Amino acid sequence: MEFLKGAKYKVLGTSDYPVCDHCGKTNLTRAIGLENESGETASVGVICASKLLRQNYMGTTHKISSDAVLSIGRRVKRENDTAYLTAA
Repeated sequence: MEFLKGAKYKVLGTSDYPVCDHCGKTNLTRAIGLENESGETASVGVICASKLLRQNYMGTTHKISSDAVLSIGRRVKRENDTAYLTAA
């Protein structure tokens, strides 16, 4: 999956898939599942996600830490909630 600037990605929750679909790193212990507007899904390591994605807050986009990415993924999975992040 290619990350296009300004595109929104739905957070599917934390992922057990051990490979980052963005950089190819293996043996991941922390990853989240993402879905783009076309319905394509990918598992992305939280470090890659923090570099590639931004969080919208009060009309502006802000950098997001890897811990915050993981926290969002856990909340989505635990509460069956919906969260979106925007590509930088």
